[in-house]
Amino acid sequence: MKKILKIIFRIILFVILILVGIYLYLTDFGRKGILSNEPRNPRIEIPITYNISWWSYQEDLSIENLEVNIVESKLNLFNSKSLISYKIKGRIKYDGHWIPSIKEVHISERINKDSTQNINRIIEFTPIVKVEENKFKNGGTEYFEFKNEHTITSGNWGWNRIKFICRNKEQIIELRQTK
Repeated sequence: MKKILKIIFRIILFVILILVGIYLYLTDFGRKGILSNEPRNPRIEIPITYNISWWSYQEDLSIENLEVNIVESKLNLFNSKSLISYKIKGRIKYDGHWIPSIKEVHISERINKDSTQNINRIIEFTPIVKVEENKFKNGGTEYFEFKNEHTITSGNWGWNRIKFICRNKEQIIELRQTK
């Protein structure tokens, strides 16, 4: 009888371990589970970089519109992450046979130390220009528009004001972190 109970206990334990493993696998190891309210992974049209390198042709870049929207924000005691989308429209003037386009976006995030602005964080977007040779064109203007998503973290309890900057365009959004 004791042997049968041990075998049944081991089978039940094995089944429980299998079920926990399946749950963790299906929920991205708890990231999308019952206790987590984190947003989904961001969708990206243009690759993102956090490194500064040799960027040529940036002076001909002109930003016409910056639009930032909150996609998913379930801030509470266990979650401080929100998903935002940003849409950038602009143009790049060029001379000669080198046609510009947007290669990637540089993102810079920092905490605002200036308490007079009542802004917690500042996030800057810088579209990075690349050029390709085209013998059939000789000067002109290339227009661009792209939309990416980005996960941000609130910094404090209560209202968090975040300022987004892209060249000469700015937008502020507010998120509320509750306990």
